[in-house]
Amino acid sequence: MAQNKKEEEINYLNQFLNTPEGKAWYQKYNFKDYTEAESPDFIFITQDNRKLGLEVTEFIANNEQGNALRALKRIGNKICKQIQDKHKLQVSMVIDKYDKRKWEARTREEFLESVYNPGFTDHFEEEEIKSKIYPLIDKNIEKLKTFPCLVQEWIEVNNEQLKFSISGFPNTDGSFGCHVNNQSFSKQDPFEDLQKEINKKNEKIDSYLKKCDECFLLVCNPDVSMGNYCHFTDKLKEHKFSYKFSNVFFYDEDSKTTICLKNKR
Repeated sequence: MAQNKKEEEINYLNQFLNTPEGKAWYQKYNFKDYTEAESPDFIFITQDNRKLGLEVTEFIANNEQGNALRALKRIGNKICKQIQDKHKLQVSMVIDKYDKRKWEARTREEFLESVYNPGFTDHFEEEEIKSKIYPLIDKNIEKLKTFPCLVQEWIEVNNEQLKFSISGFPNTDGSFGCHVNNQSFSKQDPFEDLQKEINKKNEKIDSYLKKCDECFLLVCNPDVSMGNYCHFTDKLKEHKFSYKFSNVFFYDEDSKTTICLKNKR
């Protein structure tokens, strides 16, 4: 099932601490313990009882296709949770959208539009989806409990066709929840977007430091399954950002690597 915010933060923390940079940071300050908190998200205690804060944030590059994917994914995860609550059954779900531009193109130009501007940007009404999916689930709940534990159905929403594949088996990563298939060109080195995310946290540094002696920021870059259509080159290692934290760590979920971002000051 989809993680809540604190579970996501703990997951990112553990992934960061498993990288060489995360291990070096932990060893440098010789922490003896840490506690979950809010603003900042974690408080680490050193051997001499100093408190070091770690704020965790997720970076997702601004992209219309990515925004549409995450909106539909949230609806799908709500449906998966409702199925679990009502039927005591964990399910995974994959949602695909039928691309009229690609499959019903009548001219070369119409087809090329789907090639050079791939993916969908539509946002769908949650209640309309639920009104059509819940009866489908109730009708096929026993089918989901027995092999091959799969229900597939196309439904019409906002005059568009969405294909729902619902299974009693987990996703390939072993988790249950919703996956949405979408696509877009990847934005290379979105430094401006990344600086904006850091700026949001810079504005809160004074409140963080009321709870700790110094504070660090962990920026996590999720993979493409979250509609994060971007990638960074080695230029990230040299680019200088403006931040008020002791250090800003950038963790990339796809490569499982961490970079300590350079500061302009």
